[in-house]
Amino acid sequence: MIETSLTIALGVFIEDVVKDIRLPSKNDPQGRVPRLIDGYLPPKRSIPDDDFPFVIVRAEDGTSDMGRTEVTVSLIIGCYTTETDGYARCLGVMERIRRALCEMPEQTLDNRYQLTFPIEWRNVPEQPYPYWQIEMTTKWTFNTPALVNF
Repeated sequence: MIETSLTIALGVFIEDVVKDIRLPSKNDPQGRVPRLIDGYLPPKRSIPDDDFPFVIVRAEDGTSDMGRTEVTVSLIIGCYTTETDGYARCLGVMERIRRALCEMPEQTLDNRYQLTFPIEWRNVPEQPYPYWQIEMTTKWTFNTPALVNF
């Protein structure tokens, strides 16, 4: 459950970082704040939902030994625009999040998750216009929780 606590804490952090960003959406050209999504986009319903813009927080993998655990968390940033600058809008959100992560006191989240460098990002090669995405990869270390015998 500690990995889930990490993604929740990171989601709360990111919501605060992007709260004043307004990006266009399919149903609101004036823009809205990117929606934070845990894990994966929801399944499509019979009535299409406008998921963009968003930031997905997803625990991807991890390793543990007796003392330390390392978890890789992906941040997928999605934007919508009919302009050709959608990738740049995603880059802007990514840069804001990256800067905030680097400015965290001692690069520590929620007093227990230590950000390790480098922070990586990659552009998705096939952008399904008018939807755009960038993926960031972050790594976090923390003390491995003690096993409890029941």
